[in-house]
Amino acid sequence: MAAPLGCGYGDLVLASSRAVDDEEEEEEGTPNPSPSAVLRWSAQAKQEISESPNDCIECSALIVAIRPVATGFIHTYLLHQETEILGMIGSGLSEDTCNTFEQTSPADATCFLHRLKSAPSVIFCQCNVDVPPEMMFSWTQQLFSCINIRNTYVGILASAPVSEYRSSISLSDVTVPFLRGLKTNQFHGKPVCPYLEQPNTAKGLPASVLTHCQVYRVPAVLYMCYSDSIYVEIPAIKAFLPVLKGTPFRDIVQENPHADITLRKLVELRALQNNLYT
Repeated sequence: MAAPLGCGYGDLVLASSRAVDDEEEEEEGTPNPSPSAVLRWSAQAKQEISESPNDCIECSALIVAIRPVATGFIHTYLLHQETEILGMIGSGLSEDTCNTFEQTSPADATCFLHRLKSAPSVIFCQCNVDVPPEMMFSWTQQLFSCINIRNTYVGILASAPVSEYRSSISLSDVTVPFLRGLKTNQFHGKPVCPYLEQPNTAKGLPASVLTHCQVYRVPAVLYMCYSDSIYVEIPAIKAFLPVLKGTPFRDIVQENPHADITLRKLVELRALQNNLYT
């Protein structure tokens, strides 16, 4: 299903939010329950939610980074500030699974919610895991379930292989990596990069989050980095740098004097991890 945004550029393509085995359903006569994502709050967050009049955590800006290139960017340029873990979203966890907030390496397959201690209303979602298509809807619902988005700007960062990009211009004439953007109708500014041109599409989890924002009238912008490498590399991470000058990033960024060192360590850690599994 394609759901075009009102800006008139690009499309959203949402994966099915339900896993169905038609043959099994015909044999048993009952649908299989869809697997769901599970949100776990920290003790501090639980207390704040219970004491809040609307059962929500206040949020002025929500930054959602999806996959290693995007999470590496916010780890380097935004999360170097003092933060605290609010919770985690698990794909495939059961309701009685214990909280595990100890896997804090930027290369771990985790999905944590952080917030800045200096600005508690700024929340980051750092998703380093592959969320299955059948869980994307519930994952998105969980993300927004206890966050007050009435006056929130949402920024979404994600990446995709340049082989998925469609253009009348030869890719040999395009400088890779590069950014493209999409936004909701309620986001009245312009992205800091060109719009994602048709017939290109935003897919998967980034599309799910942006569509949620469009439906609930939340100002949101998606930045997609197109890269020609299957590995996490410094040029792809740095391709996101222009977003720091745009809403909602410009109001929360603080210069990281050790950014280059952080980037090198992150890329080395990812390379080591890749070598272990190849």
